[in-house]
Amino acid sequence: MNTTETSPNIIVDRRPMVLVILDRLRREILLAVFFVAFFILTSIEGPADLSEEGYKVLCVFFLCVSLWTTNLIPLSITSLLAIALIPMMGIMDAAEVYSFFGNKAVFFILGVFIMSAAMIACGLSARLSIWVIDNWGDSPSHLLTAIYFLSAFCSCFMSEHAVAAMMFPIVLEIVNALNLSKEDSSFGKGMFFALAWGCIIGGTATVFGGGRVLLGVEILEKTAHETSIGILEYTQLSFPMVIILFICGWVALKLSFSLDVKDIEPVHRILQKKLEVMGAVSIKEKGIAGVMFLTLIAWLFFSEDLGIANIALVAIVLLFVLNLINWKMVEEHVNWSIILMYGGAICLGEVMSKSGAALWLAKHAFEGTSYSVPVFLLIVAVLSAVLTNFMSNSAVIAVLLPPALSMSDTYGVSFSMVAMTVILTSNFAFMLPIGTPASAIAYSSGFITIGDMARTGFSLSLLGMIAFAILLFFYWPMIGYH
Repeated sequence: MNTTETSPNIIVDRRPMVLVILDRLRREILLAVFFVAFFILTSIEGPADLSEEGYKVLCVFFLCVSLWTTNLIPLSITSLLAIALIPMMGIMDAAEVYSFFGNKAVFFILGVFIMSAAMIACGLSARLSIWVIDNWGDSPSHLLTAIYFLSAFCSCFMSEHAVAAMMFPIVLEIVNALNLSKEDSSFGKGMFFALAWGCIIGGTATVFGGGRVLLGVEILEKTAHETSIGILEYTQLSFPMVIILFICGWVALKLSFSLDVKDIEPVHRILQKKLEVMGAVSIKEKGIAGVMFLTLIAWLFFSEDLGIANIALVAIVLLFVLNLINWKMVEEHVNWSIILMYGGAICLGEVMSKSGAALWLAKHAFEGTSYSVPVFLLIVAVLSAVLTNFMSNSAVIAVLLPPALSMSDTYGVSFSMVAMTVILTSNFAFMLPIGTPASAIAYSSGFITIGDMARTGFSLSLLGMIAFAILLFFYWPMIGYH
């Protein structure tokens, strides 16, 4: 930018006025371009081998992909736009379109968010985090490992978004206590990377780590009505990859970030003071912990009979009946935009499947690229891993899974195997902040630059693809999964 500095607080932009206006209005200009292109596409005739409804759905799909990718408007608003456009364009009846929003994935995600919010609001999650870090962090190396391990472990049972939000102020207080510089502290960078990587990798291990898994399973069930992926089945299929990636992430942390801190005693003093201020474990904390434990037991052993969404809703009711939480405690911690995003994405995927648009898109995207199941799945995995660094991992599933599932019969591969491929690799959001809130939260610290994320994240994404290849070529065939 050609600028002239006239005082410490005033900068005069010397560029031509046209460039200044274009720069200031680039968001509005891009939005105008996308919507004009959308209206032009809908006004012309579609391909001969695709129905009129299918072509209109594709136009909506590409508009949503453009908006999801650029994030010019919130992801949730794009999803609501998709829900509104489908009946307005005569693609499907409004009542049927709106009914897709009320699926069990949305209510399960709502339940997980509220339970996570309850743990955060009552202080239970912060207490556990501080206790673990204070007891495990007896050296800089162990402190880094404690943050990484705790973020990963908590993300196995809570939304990785909530875990990142819970851990961020604790890590920030640690770096402030150590007086670490944002510009040149390698250890400071390492701790925020430990937070982000731990949340991402841990969130891949179970269906509880993020709503994207339930989004993928819901799209799978809508496409193949007799096919689903259970809670224990998902963990069984993903566990080896998660372990390999967890070890690789830990090694990468050790090799990439030097321990330029020797004395961490100030950290222990601050954490001890925090625990003293919090006092003894309250009855509410004990009660919420008990409800969480019972909910996990019910999910693991009774989910097939009772349904995971129903169990989550009953757990929420129990929290309120026992007066362990109130609405004011949880409302600020519930990510309503994510819930709206999932509902709209599921709706769009279902309409694409029913209209034939998903199958048409898949044939043109994948046919002729390979003639074997492993190569086809690797292509899908690479595409998923690349896309998730430029758009929300939930949006990747909404965009990629419906057309990929449409090719299952062509390649003779099970629907669930295709779904697992997209779900697992869509969480390799290590390179840019946009892929997942965990990365965005870590980036917001100011210790991490885009260059840092791209450089270290590329290596971890590559290791993640190698770990997935081990699943695909060795582990899954060994357990008879095909």
